[in-house]
Amino acid sequence: METRNKKIVIVGAGMAGLTAAAYLCRKKYNVLLLDKNDRTGGLVNTFESGGFYFDSGPRAFINSGIVKPILKDLGIRWDLFENKISIGIEDQLFGVNSMDDLQKYQQVLIHLYPESKDDINRIIAIMHQLSAYNKVLYEFDNPNFGDVLSDKKFVFKKLIPWTFKFLYALSKLNQYNLPMEEYLRGLTKNQSLADILIQHFFRKTPAYFALGYFYGYLDYFYPKGGTGALNRLLKEKVLSWGGDIRLDKNIVEVIPSESVIVDAEGRRYPYDHLIWAADLKTLYRCLNPVGLEAKAAHKIQTEAQRILSSKGAESVFMLFVAVNRPISYFQQNGGAHMFYTPSRQGLGETNKQERRHLIENFEKTPKAEVISWLEKYLQLNTYEISIPALRDGSMAPDGQTGLMISCLFDYDVMEKVEKAGWYDEFKSLTENRMIDIFSKTIYKNLKEDVLFKFSSTPLTIHQIAGSSEGAITGWSFETEPPVIHKLKDIPKSVLTPVSNIYQAGQWAYSPAGVPIAMLTGWYATQKILKRSKKQ
Repeated sequence: METRNKKIVIVGAGMAGLTAAAYLCRKKYNVLLLDKNDRTGGLVNTFESGGFYFDSGPRAFINSGIVKPILKDLGIRWDLFENKISIGIEDQLFGVNSMDDLQKYQQVLIHLYPESKDDINRIIAIMHQLSAYNKVLYEFDNPNFGDVLSDKKFVFKKLIPWTFKFLYALSKLNQYNLPMEEYLRGLTKNQSLADILIQHFFRKTPAYFALGYFYGYLDYFYPKGGTGALNRLLKEKVLSWGGDIRLDKNIVEVIPSESVIVDAEGRRYPYDHLIWAADLKTLYRCLNPVGLEAKAAHKIQTEAQRILSSKGAESVFMLFVAVNRPISYFQQNGGAHMFYTPSRQGLGETNKQERRHLIENFEKTPKAEVISWLEKYLQLNTYEISIPALRDGSMAPDGQTGLMISCLFDYDVMEKVEKAGWYDEFKSLTENRMIDIFSKTIYKNLKEDVLFKFSSTPLTIHQIAGSSEGAITGWSFETEPPVIHKLKDIPKSVLTPVSNIYQAGQWAYSPAGVPIAMLTGWYATQKILKRSKKQ
C-alpha cells in the first residue's frame, strides 16, 4: 500500500491519459490527471451546435482488437452502433459489408479505368491478401486485457494457434514495408488509378497498411452519443475510482532532478512517476536538465534533438454543415460514413511538386495562384464524410441532417496563409468550394439547403489540442519517425531517457490512432506497476 500512495501525475487527458488514469486509479494509486484544455478527450470530442451534434476528431473508432477489450476490462458498458463504410468515386458507389466487396471495388475501378484492367486485377489480388493478413492481426482481442490466460482451454485451443498465425502474418506484412506510392509504381503506370487507391492515406504510408486497410473498414464502430462518449465514460470511471482531474493546467516545465512539473501560473506538482500523454515535442521543450548528472542531461538533449527535428503527419480541414434535408436522402446517397472522390483524375502533381513549390515560394506567389491551387486540390481530393444521425437518430433535429466533411490538409500551407493575413478568407473560400463540389456531384444542389456551416483547420487542431503541426495521428511517414514503429517493440515505446517519466499517446508510437493511444496508456501503467512491485 505504501507504493500505491505514491503520486502519479499524468499530463494530457486524451484517450491515452484517461486510459492510464483509469487503470492506476483502479489499483488505488494517487493519480492526478492534468490537461491544458477546459475539457477532457483531446482530439476525441462530440459537441452540439444549433441542435446538431458533431464529432471533432475521429468519425468512428476502429477496434483493432484493443479498444473494446480495454473498455470491457475496465468494466465500462456502452451502447454502440455498426459503422458501415461506403466508397464512392464520381457516380460509382458501393458499401463495404464483407471482404467479398473487394470485387465491387474491382468492378468500379475497371469501369473507371478500363485501359488498366490487368493492373487492377493484380492490385486487387494483393489488397485481398494484405487485408487477410491484417485480419489476423486485429480480429482477435488483445489477450493482455481480462483474465483470459487463466482459461487453459482457451489458451491451448485459440490463443496459441492464433499466435503462430499472428507471427506469420507479421512476417508477410513486413515484406510490403515500402511507401505505398513507390510500391504501386511497380504495379501500374496509371497515376490516376494509383492516386484514387491511396490519396486518402497519409503520404508515404507503408504499402502493407494502405493496401491492406480494406479489412479495417469492417472493424469500425460508433458509440451512442458520438465518439465523445468514450471520453466521457473513461472520465467517469477515473472519477469514480478517486482520480483527480484538473483542467486548464498548461504545463511549461518538467524538472526531473526534483521530480516536479510546473504550470503556466507557477503551480508545482510533485510526482513519483510521470506519464506524459500529451504532445511529445512539448515535453522535450519543457524538460529542464538542471541538477541532473552530465550523462543523464546528455541523453535528454540527444532525444530532444531527434524529437524536435521531426515532423508530424498531415492534418485535416474539417467542414461541419447543417442541412435542411432528411437523413433518408443521405442514406440513399452513400450512407453514414463514406470515402468519396469527386473526380477519377486523382491529385497527381497537385499534392506533390505543386504543393511543395507553393510552400517553398508562398511569399512570392500571387494570391490568385494560391486560390487556383486550392480549387484544384479540393476538386481532385478524396473526402471522408460522416453523418452522426445515420447511426444515432438523436444527433440531429427531425427532418434535418448534420454532416462532417474532411480531407487531408497540410499545416504548412495554412500557417503560411495565416502569416500572410488572409486566414479567414482562405477558410471561407475552402468551405464554399467544398460545398460547391458536393452540390455538383453526390449531393445535388446541397448549397441550397445549408442552414449553417463552420470549419476547423490544422491551426485549430494545433491551438486547441496542442498537437504539433496539427497532426491527428502523430509522426509523418515522409521521414524516419523518431519513436518506435515496430509492432513487436511497442511495450518499449513508452520509455523515455528519464527512468520515472513515461510517454503515451499518438506520439509515442508510429503509426498511431485511438487504439494505439489507449494501448500505450496501458503499457505506461504496466511499467509503473512493475517498478512498484520491485520496491
